[in-house]
Amino acid sequence: MTTVDTPSVTSGFTRTAMVACAVAAPLLIALSLLLTPFQATLEGEAYVRAFTARLDAYALPSWLNLLSFAALIPALLAVSRVARSGRPVLGLIGMILAFILVLPSADTDDVIYAAARAGLDAATTNRLVVELGEGLPTAVAGLGFFPALLGLVLLGVAALSSAAPRWAAITLMVAPFLIPVAWFAQLSNAAAAAAWIILAAGLGGVSLALPQPRDKA
Repeated sequence: MTTVDTPSVTSGFTRTAMVACAVAAPLLIALSLLLTPFQATLEGEAYVRAFTARLDAYALPSWLNLLSFAALIPALLAVSRVARSGRPVLGLIGMILAFILVLPSADTDDVIYAAARAGLDAATTNRLVVELGEGLPTAVAGLGFFPALLGLVLLGVAALSSAAPRWAAITLMVAPFLIPVAWFAQLSNAAAAAAWIILAAGLGGVSLALPQPRDKA
């Protein structure tokens, strides 16, 4: 059986890029929240009204979220590799669950934006959002966010047995619990962003344990 060797320069760049993505993916979401000019943790029709009142401010956060989505894939690959080096089975389970975060799903903000541009009122738009979240045949997939957060916790637990810094593994275990708190308690955008910043520290710290490239003799 033959193997393909990766040049050290290439592998070094790849490692650096994956670590950067692990930090950037959550930070981009945090930045998106901080730039949102209304309370992003509102729910229902109150959120729709707040969103449509500042419709012109949606473009930048939407691009930041898209970039975060792209960076999240290499970020999870990096953290999963480190976690599986510590506890392979637990790391694999955590990886599978965490990758639910990158599964395609309907973006309710995009729906609200399109509905507002089409001239729908807030009450009708809210009913459309509710139906999107609860009435589709695949609506149950919308609950996948919570198993995905559990996957991040399991990756943190597995990383405790790896070469990752202990503080980073613990941070990765704690941060996923903080993320939904801001929405359940309807806290400020800054509080919601803080949870994602903490997650960035955990993902970035664990990914630093990726193997260093070795030059050939």
